[in-house]
Amino acid sequence: MICMKTLCARVRSTTRALTQKSSQTPTAAFCVIGDEILSGTTQDTNTRTLASQCFSLGIHLQKIEIVPDSRASIGASLVQLSHAHTVVFTSGGIGPTHDDITYEAVARAFGDKLAYHSETLQRMRRIMGDTARARPDPNGTSAERACARMALFPQSARVTFVDDKLWVPVVQVQNVHVLPGIPRLFARMTHAYLPELAAELGARAFVRAEVETRVSESVLAPVLERVQSEYASRGVKLGSYPQWPSPHTLVSAVGQSPKDVHECRDKLALLLSDLS
Repeated sequence: MICMKTLCARVRSTTRALTQKSSQTPTAAFCVIGDEILSGTTQDTNTRTLASQCFSLGIHLQKIEIVPDSRASIGASLVQLSHAHTVVFTSGGIGPTHDDITYEAVARAFGDKLAYHSETLQRMRRIMGDTARARPDPNGTSAERACARMALFPQSARVTFVDDKLWVPVVQVQNVHVLPGIPRLFARMTHAYLPELAAELGARAFVRAEVETRVSESVLAPVLERVQSEYASRGVKLGSYPQWPSPHTLVSAVGQSPKDVHECRDKLALLLSDLS
């Protein structure tokens, strides 16, 4: 078992090299796994949860991929994302049924084998209690073996329990962090897990400042281009978002220096007032 107090030490060895390659802001990618997402059966809300947390912690979420319940698709996505980003997060595919193949796909992608994780099995039995219809047993009935599949992890994985009331852990292989797909569980675990990870990565929180205007985007465009070119070297990025059907447009300035972000916002506000 890896507790949150030792997470920083555990993460350090797998993230240091990638962090050094990534300038000052650690980058992230998110691999959302599940046929139900691609078919529209289930609405993905985990992306917004992760994006908002990464933003507040200073991890730059750069890419989101949705892949089917396919070992080849999951593996190909994770290998590519792992090489291109400081950290990779996944959601979905870690349950007891035949289409829950994320752990297996991760193991194959990184040349690993699967093994039952004894601490997870113990926690499952304790938290489920004696009244559960199917408790995990790798050598038990078909239902008990299916339950035990949820503790069948890549052998090299680092397993972090983020909540004493939960048996499901974050399973890390290299810089890939595997999380459940159930939205409430995903949110609960990322809220506990990400702050420690962000601190280890040396992340600095992003800052956002906004200006609302009734000026149309076509009229806004030259102003935004000029201000963006002025503040780009200071790490400030501008965005323009029409609030349809409202006539208003929201302009945001985002960066990691509160001084630069608010200075940019104030300049925009002044310029936009002249256009109104």
